[in-house]
Amino acid sequence: MAHTADHVDRVAPAWRPTTRQEAFLRSSAYEALYGGAAGGGKSEALLAGALRWVSVSHFRALILRRTYADLERSLIDRARSFFRAAYPEAEYNETKKVWRFPSGACVFFGHLDHEKDKYAYQSAEFSYIAFDELTHFSESQYTYLLSRARSSRGLPVRIRAATNPGGDGHEWVMRRWAPWLDPTCDVHADPSEPLFYKNDEDGPRWVERGTEGALSRVFIPAKVSDNPYLTNGDPSYIERLRGLDPVTRAQLLDGNWLARPAAGLLFKAAWLERVDAAPSDAVRVRYWDRAATGESDAKRGRDPDYTAGVKLARTRDGLFFVEDVVRFRGRPHEVMARVQLTAALDGRGVAIGIEQDPGSAGVFEADAYVRALAGYNVRKIRPTGDKITRAQPASAQAEAKNFRVVRGAWSQAFLAELEGFPEGAHDDQVDALSGAFAMLAAPPPNLRELERFRRMMPKARWS
Repeated sequence: MAHTADHVDRVAPAWRPTTRQEAFLRSSAYEALYGGAAGGGKSEALLAGALRWVSVSHFRALILRRTYADLERSLIDRARSFFRAAYPEAEYNETKKVWRFPSGACVFFGHLDHEKDKYAYQSAEFSYIAFDELTHFSESQYTYLLSRARSSRGLPVRIRAATNPGGDGHEWVMRRWAPWLDPTCDVHADPSEPLFYKNDEDGPRWVERGTEGALSRVFIPAKVSDNPYLTNGDPSYIERLRGLDPVTRAQLLDGNWLARPAAGLLFKAAWLERVDAAPSDAVRVRYWDRAATGESDAKRGRDPDYTAGVKLARTRDGLFFVEDVVRFRGRPHEVMARVQLTAALDGRGVAIGIEQDPGSAGVFEADAYVRALAGYNVRKIRPTGDKITRAQPASAQAEAKNFRVVRGAWSQAFLAELEGFPEGAHDDQVDALSGAFAMLAAPPPNLRELERFRRMMPKARWS
């Protein structure tokens, strides 16, 4: 059976492990979580781990990403350089996403886009199962795949995972590795120190080393500062991490699992300078986050959502100006009329973003707005990610003091909602700001398109 040093040497032409990566590869724990911050070389460590037993004919490994797109974009390409360098004679089946090695060993790649996709592995057995970006998976997907881990003719069973803090699965991952990640946990373990547990009716319980039948778990931390190959090859990488919003920066740069979005962390009013006006030659958009609720709902003691339209301008030097916010409650026909009126007041040089809700009804409604706004530069936009994720790019620019707010009767309520996000009662203005920022922060060709459109409009419309 190949030893750790053997398979590390095999991939040496393409890769040299860091000290942290080597500790991860040498770990004999049943479950091992690696990383906890950006830039620690997580994916490479998972791939190298799969090579450890490929000289054994009956070895089977499974390496997973949550989505097919992420699998294709990251692991598949990296595996080609890793596996080809170590075993030039290995063959890859593009259709089945499996590498077959000269011994007969196989390494499979898969994804679990949907919760039910875990059942595709119902009859499969693997000695090595790895999850890349574990916080993207659900807890039930992870625990179900553990049932597919089997020892085969002397091969040990290894469950490996790598991840950053954050993501939909942040809480369950932190809970599972609480002795290493949560300082408030009753049980404490040092980094790279394994703990042992047994499963009973109430779930896993920690036991003493040497307890019969106990399984082991460990967390091996790694940050960008632990990866000299990355910092030497890309010296500006750390500086780019410092440019993220405060929460994401703490998670990815510092590996802080306690950093979670809270009121006042993503936006502070002090970051946004108040001004009297935005430059006239700026590129402008207005993005609508719509809600179909009337004032009668509020009168009945409810606190329904608002429709919010944020008008945002971007200058040539990269500053963003919140010029105006329209915020109101209304029935569907009232919302439509107000959006049309606002478009007329803004002028045809202001691009309009209409948020498209999911489902066929959302498509139908967004199409109706496009028809009603004929003659304007209007586009349907389907948001991706949760509200916090969508707000983070604007948050990063706000903290960098690249945002300005034009004084107006609306600004006090706008700033209060920003500072209260994500714990406040409402987030409609935040959502509209996120959408407007995404339109203006799109790749340069889109910005140039808006600039060309602006120049085509009569100057009077830009006053």
